[in-house]
Amino acid sequence: MRIDLRWALLVLLGAALAPSCQRPRDDQRRQNASSCSACHGDAARGGSELERAAPPRDLAGNTLPAQPGVGAHQIHLRAGATHGPVACSECHVVPEETGDIGHADDPLPAEVAFGARAKLGNRAPSYDPASGRCTDSYCHRGSDAAWTLPRASDAACGTCHGLPPPAPHPQRDSCHSCHGEVMGQSGFVNAALHVDGKVQLGNFACDACHGGEGDPAPPRDLAGNTAVSALGVGAHRVHLAGGAAGRAVACGECHQVPAQYGDPGHADSDSPAEVMFSGVALSKLRSPSWDRQARVCSDAWCHSPSATAASPPWTSDAGRLPCTGCHAMPPPAPHVQMAACGRCHGAVVGDDHVTIKDRSKHIDGNVDVVVPTQCNGCHGGTNDAPPSDLSGSASTTSPGVGAHQAHLAGSGRARAVPCAECHVLPKAVNDPGHLDGAASAELVFAGVALTAGASPSYSSGTCGKSYCHGAAFPGGAPSGGKHTAPKWTVVDGSQTGCDGCHALPPPAPHIQSSACWFCHENVDSTLKFLFPDTHVDGLVTGAVP
Repeated sequence: MRIDLRWALLVLLGAALAPSCQRPRDDQRRQNASSCSACHGDAARGGSELERAAPPRDLAGNTLPAQPGVGAHQIHLRAGATHGPVACSECHVVPEETGDIGHADDPLPAEVAFGARAKLGNRAPSYDPASGRCTDSYCHRGSDAAWTLPRASDAACGTCHGLPPPAPHPQRDSCHSCHGEVMGQSGFVNAALHVDGKVQLGNFACDACHGGEGDPAPPRDLAGNTAVSALGVGAHRVHLAGGAAGRAVACGECHQVPAQYGDPGHADSDSPAEVMFSGVALSKLRSPSWDRQARVCSDAWCHSPSATAASPPWTSDAGRLPCTGCHAMPPPAPHVQMAACGRCHGAVVGDDHVTIKDRSKHIDGNVDVVVPTQCNGCHGGTNDAPPSDLSGSASTTSPGVGAHQAHLAGSGRARAVPCAECHVLPKAVNDPGHLDGAASAELVFAGVALTAGASPSYSSGTCGKSYCHGAAFPGGAPSGGKHTAPKWTVVDGSQTGCDGCHALPPPAPHIQSSACWFCHENVDSTLKFLFPDTHVDGLVTGAVP
C-alpha cells in the first residue's frame, strides 16, 4: 500500500499541534468550573467575585427571596444604607477550591457556620432551616431575623435594637450624641461602621447621656425623666448648683466619676448609679448610707452636722432647704443656746445672723468658729448684761433681756447689782455649765438676796422671797412692799417707787414715821439718796435720834 507522503506529514503535524490547540479550551473550562458564580449567583452581575457569586440564582436556579437558597444573600453581601458588606465567611465556610471536602460533596442546603462577628458578646447564634430564622446573633441582636422575608428597605432602625436600647444604655434617642462617627442627626454618615463588630463612641461630654446644656446632673436622667419625683432626677441640680446658703457639691462626693465613658463600672453596669460617699459626707467620722427604698441618706455630715439623723427625702419637691433643714437654730446643747450665729461664725454668717456671706465655707466639712472671749461678745453690749440676749433680742419683754440693765447699771435709788449675785460666773468661756448648758441661764442666788434668812427663787418669770425686793425684812418683820415678787419682764417703772419693796413707813414694829431722813442719813428730806451704793446692800444703816 502506498502512503501519500503529504497526508502523513499532515497527520504528524496535527498530532504535534493538537495539545497546544486544546489547552485554551481546557483552561477556560477549568476557570469557569472554579468560579463560585458558575454554580450560584450571576457571573454577569457587577461587583466583586463574591458579590457575583451570591444568590440569586441558587443551586436550583431559584431567584426569588422566598426560596431559602436565595433569601437575603444580596442584602448581606452588598453594602446598604445601614451597614457595610458582610463577608461570606461570616455565615459559611468558604472553600479555597471547588473540590474541597464539605463543599460540593455535601447535600443541600449549605451549612450555616457563623463567624466571629455573629458570636460577639458571648452570643451563641443559630439558624433554623425549618423557620428560616437566625437567633441570638450579634448582628441582629434580639431580633429573630427572617431569612426569606428580607425587608424592602434595610434602613429601618429599631428592628435589631431598641431606640434607644434598654438600660443600662442611656435612655436617649439622639444617637449622634455618642455615635457621631456612624450617625448624624438625620441619618447614617458612615454605614460601613455600623454592625461591624465595634461600638464607635466619640469623645462626648457627660451631659450627652444625663443632664443637659453643659450640666451633667439630671434632669434629664438616663430614662429621660425630668421631674424631681423621679429617683434618677431628685435633688441632683440642687446639690450641684449649690445656692445662697451652701457651696456646690461635686459629683465625686456621691458617685465614682469615670475618667472616660468606657471605664469599668460606668456604662457597663446596671442602673441605678451607685452612691459612694466621700469628702464632706464622711466628716467627723460619720458613716453615711443611702437607702434607695426610703429615698434618704442617713448619717451624712452634710445634712446633720450636729447629730446623727436622716437627710430630707431625695425626691422631695420642697426645693432648697432652710437653715433648720439640717440643724436647729441654735443646735441643741452642748451647742451654746443662742441664735445670733454671726457672733461665733462671723466668717460664714452675716451680721443679720441668717445670710450666708461665704457659701464656700458653709457645709464644707469644717466648722468655722471663733468664740468671743469677752462676755458681751455673746450677750450685752455696752456692758455684759443684755440687751441683747443670746437670741439677739433687745426687748425687755424677752426673758433673756428683762430687767438686766435695771439691775446691772444701778440707779439713783440703789446700788448696781453684780452678775454673781444671780448667776455663776465662768472664769473662761468654755467652763462647764456655761456654753454647754440650757438655753436660759441658771439662776443661782447669792449675796444680798439671801440676807435676813431669805430663800429666793425664780419661777414663771417672777422673783420671789428675796431680800432685795423686800420679801424678807430684818428680824422677820413685814416690809409692807407692794411689789415684793416682781415680774422680771415688766420694766415699766412700776417697781421703782420706794413703796415697791417696803411701805413708807414699813409696818410696826418699825417706827411709824415717814421722815426717813431722821434715822437714815442716806436720804434727804426729798427722799433723794445721797449714797445709792449703800441702799439694798444687805445692811440697814440708820440711827435713832
